[in-house]
Amino acid sequence: MLTQKRLHEILHYDPKTGIFKWLSGKRKGQFAGTRHDERGFLKVSIKNKRYLLHRLAWLWMTGAMPRSDIRHQNGDHGDNRWNNLIEADRLQHSDQRGAMRLPTGIEGVWSVGNRFEATIRTDTVLLSLGMFETADQAKSAIRDRVRTARDRQLRAARRTA
Repeated sequence: MLTQKRLHEILHYDPKTGIFKWLSGKRKGQFAGTRHDERGFLKVSIKNKRYLLHRLAWLWMTGAMPRSDIRHQNGDHGDNRWNNLIEADRLQHSDQRGAMRLPTGIEGVWSVGNRFEATIRTDTVLLSLGMFETADQAKSAIRDRVRTARDRQLRAARRTA
């Protein structure tokens, strides 16, 4: 389990800017965090475990992981300044939640608000191919991705044969 002490050895957090930087290794001095999802949350991996940066900011400042959700007061999920973060229960947090993903009846296509998300399930993850204006565009994106992957496999098989 990640502790505040260990976090201080790995990352530096500036509460005024909300920016994390690596303190050691080949990434020393570089900004820490990559985009977690389309909502804009940022994450890092430490010892092969993913952590959301707003939760690490809470650990950094308070010494404990938050017991409930952390809410970004201004609605910008990438803004991890300390004065922008507050602990909130799920009901308080739900007012900032994005549109729900609803099934469309088309395999891999989800309705999200007034748009459509195309997804492909692999053995290990659900891969998002992006958001589209219509369900047909999302379905085409899935078909194109599957066709491209199949073509790549056939070319690789021919090279090894």
